[in-house]
Amino acid sequence: MLDNALIEVRILLQVLELGCGNSQLCDELYKEGITDLTSIDLSSVAVAKMQKRLLSKGLKDIKVMEGDMLNLSFTDESFDVVIEKGTMDVLFVDSGDPWNPRLEAVNKAMAMLQGVHRVLKPNGIFISIAFGQPHFRRPLFNAPEFTWSIEYSTFGDGFHYFFYILRKGCRSLDSDADMNKVETPSICLYQDELDNEDYLFRTNIDEMDDER
Repeated sequence: MLDNALIEVRILLQVLELGCGNSQLCDELYKEGITDLTSIDLSSVAVAKMQKRLLSKGLKDIKVMEGDMLNLSFTDESFDVVIEKGTMDVLFVDSGDPWNPRLEAVNKAMAMLQGVHRVLKPNGIFISIAFGQPHFRRPLFNAPEFTWSIEYSTFGDGFHYFFYILRKGCRSLDSDADMNKVETPSICLYQDELDNEDYLFRTNIDEMDDER
C-alpha cells in the first residue's frame, strides 16, 4: 500500500527542469515514476538533440522546449518542483569579485529566482545543485520578496557541491535567519557518480514531499 501511495505521489508531481542542455536527469526521473516533466533550455540545438534522444527511447511524454529561465513563460503556481543543476552558476561566470559580483549577474540571478518562486505551487520545492557557496547564495535566496525556507547540504571531495532545498511558503518569521544546514541530506551520494549525474537521480523527492 505504501509503495502504491509513493507511486501516486510521483505521478502527481509536476516538475520543471531549468537549463537542461542534454542532461539525462529527466530520463531518470521518468523511470522513477515522475512522468509530468518539462525541461527547458535557451539553446534550440540542445532542445532538438534532447527531443531526438527522448523519442529514440520512447519517452515522448517528456516535454522539452526552448525557454528562458530569466523570463519563464509558465503561469503562476504551475509546478510542484523546480530543479536546476549548475545553471545558476553559469550566471556568475566572469562576474568579478564573488563578494561583490557585477550588478548584471545579480539582476539575472534575481530574475531567475523570481520566476522560480512565481511558478512554484504553495509549498513547492526549488532544488538547486551548485558550486556556489552558502555565504554567496544566502543574500539572493533570502531576499525579502521570497517566502521559502532554505536548507542545504554539502557533498563531494575536494571541490564541494551544494544541494539547496527551498520550500515556498515555509520561511521563518525571522527574516535574518541563517540557512539551515542539513546533516543528513535527502540524497544518496557516491563520489564516482558526480561526473555522470547519478547523484541527481538519487534525490528522494518523495521524502521531501512528505516533509512539506
